[in-house]
Amino acid sequence: MITDACICPDVSSAFSLSDFSKTAYENGYRRVIVCDAEISEDMPLDVVQGKRISAKTAKELLGAVRKAPKGALVIADAGDNSFNRTAITTKGIHMLAGLDALPKAGFEHITAKMAAQHNVALVIELGKIIDSKTRRSALSHYADILKLQRKYQFPLVIASAAKTPAGLKNLQETLALCSLFGMERAEVYSALHAVDSLLHPKQTVEVVE
Repeated sequence: MITDACICPDVSSAFSLSDFSKTAYENGYRRVIVCDAEISEDMPLDVVQGKRISAKTAKELLGAVRKAPKGALVIADAGDNSFNRTAITTKGIHMLAGLDALPKAGFEHITAKMAAQHNVALVIELGKIIDSKTRRSALSHYADILKLQRKYQFPLVIASAAKTPAGLKNLQETLALCSLFGMERAEVYSALHAVDSLLHPKQTVEVVE
C-alpha cells in the first residue's frame, strides 16, 4: 500500500488530521503514519499511529521506546554510528530518520547490514530536500544511503514529514524529488510500499525434527 511513512501534524495549526488525510488521499497515498497526534476521526485512508523519538543517548532512547504507544511504529532520529547501531538493534524501533544530519561515518557498511538483518527501515524525508537549508546535505546523504541499500537491501521508506497539508507531495513530485539523488522509478515505488514489511514482517520458521 502506498504510504507516507511520517507526517507530523502541527497541533497548533488550523488544520485537522482529517485535512491531512484528505490531501494525502488526493495525492495518491492510501496510508499515512501519523506521529505524535491523536487518531480519533474517520479517515478516507488507512492511518497508523507512529512515534518519533529524538534522543541524545542510548539510555534516553530506550526509555522513550518503552513509553511509546502500544502498536505504534517507532521512528528514531539518527545520531553517530554507535547510537545508530543501538537503535537498529533495539526491539520496538522500526525506522531510522534524520539522515540529512548524519555525522561522518554515521551509517556505514556494517550498520547497513545490521539494518537489513533487523528489518529496520531508513527514512527519506522529502521536506529535507525541499528546504534550501537542508537540501545539499540531504541529497548527499540520501545518495550514500541509496548505494548501501542497493547492496544490503534494508528497507527504504519515503516520508513527507509534513506539518501542514501543504507539505504533502503527490506521486509525480515524489518521483522528481527522489530522482535528484539517483532513485529510479521502480525504487521509489518499492519504497512507497515498504511500510508493509514493517507492519507485517516475515516470520522465521523453525524446523523441529
